[in-house]
Amino acid sequence: MKIGYEHIYDSYRELVIHAENISWGRFQNLLIINSILVVAWATLFHDKDAHSWARLVMTAITIPGILTGIAWADLGKRSRQYLDLYKAKLQAIEEHHDKKDWWEDGIPITDRPFQVKVATYRFSSSTFLLFWTPLLFSLMNLVLLLATWLG
Repeated sequence: MKIGYEHIYDSYRELVIHAENISWGRFQNLLIINSILVVAWATLFHDKDAHSWARLVMTAITIPGILTGIAWADLGKRSRQYLDLYKAKLQAIEEHHDKKDWWEDGIPITDRPFQVKVATYRFSSSTFLLFWTPLLFSLMNLVLLLATWLG
């Protein structure tokens, strides 16, 4: 069996789908983890007669929240870099491959999936959201840590 551009193209297309799923799956995990941590912290903070051990537990809750946000920001940025690399490979195949081998005749290059240009806005791009949202969660957990001891 000969491996042609259609097989390579299909492999990269699957990698794009996989990278997209991984990046948003990681983000969902971050949201779940931080939701649990914030609810646990708020439950302890709500108790005005909390003992000093409660502050230690609240500190133990916020520190992983700070660290996971930093780690997830890096994961989000890296997973989007993989996705961008895979898309670039697909775009190169679509642009430069001779259509007579496996593209149907008559399909303009602009109708190929990875040649379509979509308007993106900086603050709503996936890369921006997957990088900055985890850092905002880290900042929020830092504020919760300060509130634990100062509030």
